[in-house]
Amino acid sequence: MKADKLLLFWLKWKQSVKRNPIESFLAVCFCILWLSLLFTDNHAIVNLLRYAPVVFLLACIFHAHSKQKVVRWLYYLSPLLLLIPFYGIDEAVVSLHYFFTLVIIQILYILATSRKDDRLFANGALNYVKSVGISFVLSLTILITLWAIIASISYIFDIWKGNEDDWLLAIQAIAWAFCMPLLFVLFQDTYKDKAIRPSKAFHFLLNYILSPALIIYTVILYLYMLKIVIAFELPKGQIAYMVTAFVSAFFILKGCQCFLEKPIYVWFYRGASWITLPTLILCWVGIVYRIREYGFTEPRVYLIAVVSVLTLTAFLFFFRRLPHYTIAAWFATILFSIITYIPGISAKHIEDWSQAQRPESEKKARQEEMITILSKESMDISGYKQLYFLDPFSGEGNYYLTSKDSLSLYIQDSLVYHNHFSRIFANQMQQAGLSLSDSIPEGKYTELLRVDLDSALILFENYTLFRTDSGYHVQYMQPKCYLTR
Repeated sequence: MKADKLLLFWLKWKQSVKRNPIESFLAVCFCILWLSLLFTDNHAIVNLLRYAPVVFLLACIFHAHSKQKVVRWLYYLSPLLLLIPFYGIDEAVVSLHYFFTLVIIQILYILATSRKDDRLFANGALNYVKSVGISFVLSLTILITLWAIIASISYIFDIWKGNEDDWLLAIQAIAWAFCMPLLFVLFQDTYKDKAIRPSKAFHFLLNYILSPALIIYTVILYLYMLKIVIAFELPKGQIAYMVTAFVSAFFILKGCQCFLEKPIYVWFYRGASWITLPTLILCWVGIVYRIREYGFTEPRVYLIAVVSVLTLTAFLFFFRRLPHYTIAAWFATILFSIITYIPGISAKHIEDWSQAQRPESEKKARQEEMITILSKESMDISGYKQLYFLDPFSGEGNYYLTSKDSLSLYIQDSLVYHNHFSRIFANQMQQAGLSLSDSIPEGKYTELLRVDLDSALILFENYTLFRTDSGYHVQYMQPKCYLTR
């Protein structure tokens, strides 16, 4: 019986590959590009792989509408998107530009594969989430299984010693770049246009865990609003993010109610607009106050965009016959695209313009918030055999370069390390047990100046950063030496 199921799964996968030729070709390309990292540290390939989900979902969108002749040609030509010079992009992995690019392409995919009606739109969105989730779990299972086999063979027969990183990279390429895209299109073909049939666990989760939690959170926010009205004070800085999460969860759970056979909290979700609008007003008050005090920042511009989408969604539900989620999704796509890609009015340009307009006294105060991470404590370098001192900008031998908020280290004229300032800082804060919103005690400075790699160590002389209400920004990093085992 199990053999029959495996055979059936294999046949479905083969049919899916035939029905999705371009998606299958892209998966092979992604896998080859990932495997090429075994032989090169080319930053362009790394960036291209980061944008692989965008290229892949664009091909899927074209395929969904390939009955139209023009779109069908776009589908067949979509592999040419791999020729876009992604090497020109130099940004942190956690950059808002990259994050919202992923958000936009996923919303567009759901719009392309769903229908306008709220129930059908929610059905399409849940099928997408289901396909991604199952594909991820199966790909992770493949990765763990292959790694266990390779590690066992290496241990038992004493072979491949020292090549563990190369094997792991190859297995990751197979699991994430090849298997996951193909599994995704397989499950999308399977679930496409199928009505969601929630399990008992889904009913239990919505009726007895998430909905009661949302009601409790509603009470907490309303009590907080009562408190600030009585005390006549302004909302705290992080309230806007809490309200954003609350309202987003509210409308997501409201969209899921139509799939429940016996929904318990119909009365609660029926009043979604009336319940969420006061909290959105609270959110807008906090945003406007902080813009007046500190000006626009890139995170704050994106926050305004998200809250605008949620506010529109709340007003849309006052009108019963509208395709609420479809309108909100298109509005979000257009608004996010404008502030992400259009020069002059992008979030980054708005931040630069706003900060340039701030009074000199505020700029000076901002400069006074600058922090220098410097430590005179000794560091343990036992276990490392070779030490290379790094010269700034020498251009030969052992040196480092900083460009576009990124750091590159060269040993004997070969690039050995490249990373973005913000990514380095975020990793070091995590290793030191701190979040990006925490203050940095001097006792943690030594940990922040030490970057441990798989087989190497980077020691920093110092680096400078400044802290604003939106978080830390690293201005400069000065590495001192690079050690290898």
